[in-house]
Amino acid sequence: MPVTTGDNKPGKATISRSPATARVAEPHEIDNWDEHLARNPDGGSVFRCHAFAESLRLQGHEPEYLFVGDLAVTAVRVRVPRIGTFWQIPGPGVTDVDDLLRVIDALIPLAAANGIISIHVDPLLAEVEADQARLRARGYWRTISWTNDHTIVVDISGSEEDVLRRFSTRSRRWIKRAARDGVVVTRVEATDENCRLKYELLKATSDSRFAIPSPAAATATYQQLQAAGNGQLFFAHYDGVLVAAGYAMRTGTTSLYLTGASVRKDAGSSEGNGLGAHGVGHAVQWEMMRWARETGCTSYDMYGTPSSQYIDDPKHPLYGVGQFKLSFSKEVTDYIGCWEVPVRRTPAWIMHMAERLTVNLNRIKLVSRFTGHNAQYNPDLAWFH
Repeated sequence: MPVTTGDNKPGKATISRSPATARVAEPHEIDNWDEHLARNPDGGSVFRCHAFAESLRLQGHEPEYLFVGDLAVTAVRVRVPRIGTFWQIPGPGVTDVDDLLRVIDALIPLAAANGIISIHVDPLLAEVEADQARLRARGYWRTISWTNDHTIVVDISGSEEDVLRRFSTRSRRWIKRAARDGVVVTRVEATDENCRLKYELLKATSDSRFAIPSPAAATATYQQLQAAGNGQLFFAHYDGVLVAAGYAMRTGTTSLYLTGASVRKDAGSSEGNGLGAHGVGHAVQWEMMRWARETGCTSYDMYGTPSSQYIDDPKHPLYGVGQFKLSFSKEVTDYIGCWEVPVRRTPAWIMHMAERLTVNLNRIKLVSRFTGHNAQYNPDLAWFH
C-alpha cells in the first residue's frame, strides 16, 4: 500500500490493489499517531486520535495501533466476559467499499493471531444499499455504532463571514440575539470543578434518554483531550448564571461536537431545556466552530441527528435536535453503519446475539432506568431486532 501522488494529495496513504499486510505499529509510530492518521484517504476522525483512544482505558478498554500497509488504523480492544474479545475500529479511513474489504481481509489474520473473535468496522462511507449488500454477502452483520450513523457536517472553511453566510437566516438571527441579550460563551479549563459542573448539567439533560459515562471517566477524558490539544470545554452564562456547557474535539482538519448540556425548564425533568429565547444553543455552537477554525479545521461534525429519511418526523426522539442542527446546514449525512466481521464465527455470533438481546431489553423503560440507556423507540434502529 504505497504512498502515492498523482491524483491524490501528496503524502496521502492509498490502498494497494495487491494483498496488503496488517501489523502492529512501532512505538515511534505511535508517538506521532495523529500525523499518520492525517494521511489516511478520508482525512481522519477525532475518534481515532491518540488522545481519545488512550482515554478509553478509563472505561476498561485497550487501544491498539495498527497499520495496513501505510494506512493507520486505530483499534480498541474490548473484552466481553465469558464470550471473548473484539476490536472496535472507528474506521478504517478509506473512501470506498472496495478498499474497506481489502483492509478487512488484511486485518483478519492479525486479529486471529491476537485472540480477537470479531472486528467491528465503522467507516465514514455513505449509506448505499448496494455496498451494504456486499457486506452482508460476505457474512458480516450490521451492529450498533459507538458513534452516530447519521449526522450533519458543517463546512467551516473560508472566512467567518463565509461560514455565517452558509447558515440559515434563523441561525444567524439567534447568534445575534445571544450577543444582544448578553449571553457569554467562554472557553474554560477542564478542571475537576468545571468538569463536575458540566457533568451535573449532562446528567439532568440525559435522564436515561441516552447513556453517559461515569463522572470520573468523563472528567479524565475531557482533561486528557484538552491537555493534548484535541479538546475544549465551553461554558455559557446568562445573567451571570451557568446555563449550558459543551465539549468539542478536533484532529487534523476535522472537528466534532462531542457533547452538550443545559439547565432544565423544570427541575427533575429532562423533557425541556430552560434556556429561554436567548439563542444560547446557537451561541455555544458558533463559539465551538470558531475554536475549531482557529485550530485549522475546515469541517465541524454536529454529531448525531435523525437520518435523512426521518429528519422531519416529529415522532423521532431526536427530532428537536435535528431541527436545531439543520439551521447550520441542510445536508444530512447517512453513513453505511458499523459492521461486525466474524473472525471466529461461533463466538462472534454468540456475542452478536447477546448484544441484540441487550439492546432490546434496554428498550423497556423499566430496564433502561437501571442501565441508563435510551428506551425511546428510534426508527433509525428498527433494523436491529
